[in-house]
Amino acid sequence: METWKAIKIGLTIIGTTIGAGFASGREVWEFFGSYGLGSQYSLFLANVLFLVTVMVVLNISRIQRTKNYYGILESLMGKKLANVFDVFTMLYLLSMSVVMFAGSGATFAQWNYSYMLGVLFIAIMVFIVLLFDVEGLVSIQTFIIPVLVGVLLFVCIRFIVNFEGPVQGAETEAMTWPSGITYAALNIVPLIAVLSTLGGELKSSKEMWVAGLVSTVGLASISMVMNYSLIKMSDEIATYEIPLFSLLQEYPTGMIAVVSIILWLAIYTTALSGVHGIVSRVSSLIRCPAWLLSLLLIILMIPLSQFGFSTLVSVLYPIYGVLNLFVLGLLILYPISRSFDILERK
Repeated sequence: METWKAIKIGLTIIGTTIGAGFASGREVWEFFGSYGLGSQYSLFLANVLFLVTVMVVLNISRIQRTKNYYGILESLMGKKLANVFDVFTMLYLLSMSVVMFAGSGATFAQWNYSYMLGVLFIAIMVFIVLLFDVEGLVSIQTFIIPVLVGVLLFVCIRFIVNFEGPVQGAETEAMTWPSGITYAALNIVPLIAVLSTLGGELKSSKEMWVAGLVSTVGLASISMVMNYSLIKMSDEIATYEIPLFSLLQEYPTGMIAVVSIILWLAIYTTALSGVHGIVSRVSSLIRCPAWLLSLLLIILMIPLSQFGFSTLVSVLYPIYGVLNLFVLGLLILYPISRSFDILERK
């Protein structure tokens, strides 16, 4: 049962990381595939860094039994700087969740439904799951993520098997390793927000490794296969707003609808993680039931989502990129700094 709990936490980590950008293929293409086949090495570096950051955050959370992300920030950068980053992290999670709400609206609009209907639908679904707090988050991710991962792998692997043309971009002269570092930092803050509430559920280092390896192997498998698939279609990617659809040219409309549902689920799991991260932190500052905080927060985000998906992404994501890179650096250096502290004490 303890191993199964660790596997469920690993699936939750995947759900936190796979947003609409990842599932649509846009992130993988922009950071890696557009540079050619050599980008597979950079993508491998990104996955290694991802494993390191997940293990460091889980270990801190497991040892300190943290209840929200502030405990992780304080361990990484000290109390004074953590207070500053506390505000930035709150704003980051809020804006990320608003972007996901807007993404749900855009998905509904693509199928000729009301934009507002899409926003209200995800708002209701997020609230229902968060009524059950951490257990609700982990349970729904355990159900959704295997389906999401399975469909993405099926689409990409089937395309690779059936594609008969040459691989484009077999050689690349571009320096792609910075993309690996930047991409590894992309989801650091949401990961910390969720892992800080999950690490305390782990009772041993074995469970921690199971959770870390399940999440990393899962994400590495999808990202490597997807990247290779998109490189094969590099000549046509520019004509698609959603790169994943370039792999579905011979599929019937029904399959495209299934993939659209998968994209919405990716949006939904990320929104869940963002709102949960904010509620876990705010509930430690003020006395208020978690369900009421969730409701108030969701009501606030509905009007904010009306700014539109593309506008929010283009304005907010570059700003928070710097924050993520800084925290990534601290996470990588944390084991080294702890080793020096132990030596000094001796």
